[in-house]
Amino acid sequence: MGDLLSPQDRVRQNQAVVASVAKLVQDNFIVRVQGRGYLTVQGAQAIGTAMGYTTAFEGMRYVPAGDGMGGYWEAVVTVMADGKVVGRGMGCVFDDEKPWNTRPQFARQMMAQTRATGRALKGVMGWATALLGAEGSFAEEMPQEAAESRQDAPAPIKRLPAPSKGADAPKGDSGALREVRGVCAGVEQKVSRAGKPYWVVTLEGHDGRDDVDYTSFEPLADMAGRMVMVKLKPYKDGHIVADLIDMEVDHG
Repeated sequence: MGDLLSPQDRVRQNQAVVASVAKLVQDNFIVRVQGRGYLTVQGAQAIGTAMGYTTAFEGMRYVPAGDGMGGYWEAVVTVMADGKVVGRGMGCVFDDEKPWNTRPQFARQMMAQTRATGRALKGVMGWATALLGAEGSFAEEMPQEAAESRQDAPAPIKRLPAPSKGADAPKGDSGALREVRGVCAGVEQKVSRAGKPYWVVTLEGHDGRDDVDYTSFEPLADMAGRMVMVKLKPYKDGHIVADLIDMEVDHG
């Protein structure tokens, strides 16, 4: 028992942990909503993991419409530390909630789980958002009609055309990779005018925006309905897909 930290030491340790991952989180997991910064649930998971917390999915159920309320998916997630439950959170996605009312049931279930994860983590380390200069609510809790954009992607995303005739391989592919996250609407194989196959991955639009397409010259798995990360590398005057990663899978 002699190795237990005092409350003061625990506070200092947690502050040091947050500081160690602050740049990573601020660069990749802060969303701007009406001029304010909001931490995403993925960012909260990054901080929580660094602090020794893990999350566990406890359950999911569909609640039919009734008592003047529409139907909704409800998920419950727990937070654990040293094998003990230290927090619990519930998240919901309603049938009449935009834009989820137009998306597959599976996507609604995953968002309910994401929101439950955020609520659970907020109970044990929600104070960390202040150290990052972010608001107290998570990005996933904000109204979808609010304008939002990631800090690391302020420029509009350009829709890429199909590969030009005679394109054998990507050119000018030097430079850092760019990452874009969103719900995958599907992956479609196509054939260029030169008869060469290519693949188009589509991310679902939001806030009234159109879906966005990204081109790959390598085969891609269809991850429709999944939250994904598209890694892009420079190609001519735009970008092509370098990798497509399923964000709902624990990559260890």
